[in-house]
Amino acid sequence: MNSKHTQRSRLTLQALALLALVVSCKKEPYEGKDPYAGAKEPVSIKIDKSQATPASGATGSSVTIKGQGFFKYKDSGLAVMFNGVQGVITSVTENALSVKVPEGASTGLITLSVQRQVFPGPKFRVLGPVTIDQQFASVPGADKNGISSITFVPGGKYLIGGNFEDYDNSGAKDGYHGLARINSNGHIDRDFKIGKGFDGNVTGTVIQSDGKIIAVGNFSDYDSRYGGGLLSRIARLNDNGSMDSIRVTDVSGKNHAVPALNAYFDGEVTHVLQTADSGKLIVFGKFKYFMRKNFAGISVDGKRDSTIVDSVRTEGLARLNEDGTFDPNFHLNPATNTSFAGPNGEVKDVLLQDDGKIIMAGTFTKFRDQQTGRIVRLNPDGTIDGTFNTGTGPDNTVESIAPINGGKMLAVGAFMNFNGKETRKVVVLQPNGTADPGFTVGTGVNAGPDGLVHFGGQLKNGKIFISGGFGRFSGVKREGTVILDADGKVSQGYNTMGSLAGRISRMLHVPNSSATVAVGYFSEYDLIPVSRIMLLRY
Repeated sequence: MNSKHTQRSRLTLQALALLALVVSCKKEPYEGKDPYAGAKEPVSIKIDKSQATPASGATGSSVTIKGQGFFKYKDSGLAVMFNGVQGVITSVTENALSVKVPEGASTGLITLSVQRQVFPGPKFRVLGPVTIDQQFASVPGADKNGISSITFVPGGKYLIGGNFEDYDNSGAKDGYHGLARINSNGHIDRDFKIGKGFDGNVTGTVIQSDGKIIAVGNFSDYDSRYGGGLLSRIARLNDNGSMDSIRVTDVSGKNHAVPALNAYFDGEVTHVLQTADSGKLIVFGKFKYFMRKNFAGISVDGKRDSTIVDSVRTEGLARLNEDGTFDPNFHLNPATNTSFAGPNGEVKDVLLQDDGKIIMAGTFTKFRDQQTGRIVRLNPDGTIDGTFNTGTGPDNTVESIAPINGGKMLAVGAFMNFNGKETRKVVVLQPNGTADPGFTVGTGVNAGPDGLVHFGGQLKNGKIFISGGFGRFSGVKREGTVILDADGKVSQGYNTMGSLAGRISRMLHVPNSSATVAVGYFSEYDLIPVSRIMLLRY
């Protein structure tokens, strides 16, 4: 009885102690500041993204942007940007903004910013001195892949080569594989018929004195009729697109057609040049052998054979006579009857000068086992021209080289330095191969693969046109193209064009006109659809 009472007393004391502890710990509730008190309200602006009024205009012109909620923020740092360049707001209402297109603006997106918030608006084309001729049939253009080359055809037409499968929605049964002739307005010339065309890429073309066409590339058949070893990387076509052919009788007595141009290469031909005086063909590429074939010839044992193949080792370049026969007076070592050592890397671009000398540029650093850097000039016989001295030259790949005024050359690519001096992927060379000190691009293009410059050339008005994978050039927002003055500075007023979706491979000036046709691997420029070809006017 006493033990139960003692236990009950202990439980009572523990309960009282616990109650006292709870009471002693209880405090008045804490009232802190509301973390959201005083916060700014979200900006309540809506922009009509469908179209500005007008949808295009020159610098200094007035543009109206429609939407809702503008007036409330007219004194709150409201800013309107044209592709990153701020315009001057001239009026603000609840539902509309009026703004002047600023100097330095280019085609692209209009954005509105207020209180550190950015609102995307409509697209706007800034008009300038360089425009795309929309009367030229850039669409449908080439259906896929790209156009690698363009050649002027007497009479105002153009011959284009590449790895496309059709052009201008031709409606031809087999399309236009790799080659097409187009009229001056960009539409297909339907009198030029190529059947099933080439089975590979056409990288270059030239027109011979008789109007026949030389095509080179990486192909081995034409019109599905000249495969099986009858064609390899070079072909000659008649001016109507048919194969220039002859008939031979083989060992079985069968008579059939073979290409009249008896010339073959064992690797891709990437470029072809034609000398002005004699019509000789200088070819460059990834080949090591030139071959000729004697169909139904006589073998050394006096018996008839189906085909006799004669070959000459010629590394990376060769010269052919106008009829396609091998010219032994170019790049050939008479002691071995084989070529001297060719370039130890890829030839990206070539240039034939008026004096017959040849410029090669690319990834190579040696030619004929001599250190040359990535740009070398050859004499007309294929020997190295010692009067052309680039020093250490570019420190990385040269993608493109083109003639410009004064006998100079424009070289562009992946290099950041030329002969030890920073040039930022663009350099002008004097006729002796040294860098022109009067040409500098300043900060130019940043290092790295995203800033690769693919192409450079000079417009007929003297301006320098550059194309590549860059987004800025010398601090100016330029998405894929930039136009420079002759001294390398970004040309004021000439850079209104918007982004280029793709890259340019070649340009060809239109005779008797301030216009240039550009071809390549692109699908849009300045917000205008352009399918691998476009006509620029300026």
